[in-house]
Amino acid sequence: MMEERAAAAGMLAAESEAAGLVPGPVAVESAVSASGIAVHGFRAERRSVRAAWTWWRDRHDMTGLVPFVTTLAPRALVEHDRGDEPWSGGSRDLLDSALRAVPSEVMAELRASRLREMTDLYVPPQDDADRKEIEECELLFDPEAVAAEIAARPEPGPESTARTGLEGEPVWLNFVEAKAGYELPALFPGLVRTPNWSGHQDRQLLPADHVAVLRHWHERYGAEFCFADSSTLELAVSRPPLNLLEIARAAVEQYAYCPDLGDAAIAGDQVRRSVWTFWWD
Repeated sequence: MMEERAAAAGMLAAESEAAGLVPGPVAVESAVSASGIAVHGFRAERRSVRAAWTWWRDRHDMTGLVPFVTTLAPRALVEHDRGDEPWSGGSRDLLDSALRAVPSEVMAELRASRLREMTDLYVPPQDDADRKEIEECELLFDPEAVAAEIAARPEPGPESTARTGLEGEPVWLNFVEAKAGYELPALFPGLVRTPNWSGHQDRQLLPADHVAVLRHWHERYGAEFCFADSSTLELAVSRPPLNLLEIARAAVEQYAYCPDLGDAAIAGDQVRRSVWTFWWD
């Protein structure tokens, strides 16, 4: 096992240097989680890490390694992932369990949980005012109603700057053996922690939910796990929806997943872009 890890680290260093992905020699750090999952990585400048991530992503079929950008070195990532919270302690077993979920059903659960949180005060309705409040909340998750709102909004502005392109300290380009990036939240749940997700109190947002949501968007829109920094997640999207109703459906999903976006109509702006950003803070 140690020989395999050393070989992987050596390959990452040699190939990255040969391709000129980062200036100077590449020093690869490796670490192993409590459940035996190896992670490798090297420091990279923010201005060049997106290109390096893309280069390695395109070679996933050959390497079996999923690249992702974060501020955490491999050893720090392993340490960051420790704890006794429901979102701590990733493993292959957790991933296997998460992959058995049906993504559409998970999305429906998250929408319902958000709606329950928003309407609890009015259930059971006492008068017409309560019923109106419930109806207005339901419209926030109705794709046809959201599509009408999106159609009335100005066209979204230029693409926002990806987190990987922002000025700041160097980041780490890390690698984990996985089928796709959507598996990462089950392998290293500390990458995306969402303890203040504002769904109903009977429903938390757990690593398995992230796997289901990201898998759904990966299969439908080509969304790839690119950057994660505890409370922030960024996806690179190759096939954002173009049809208005499909844009609205994705916007409702984004709002249910990340209420900090504001509402589904606002989420519709980023749905049409190639970078989707989520935060829970």
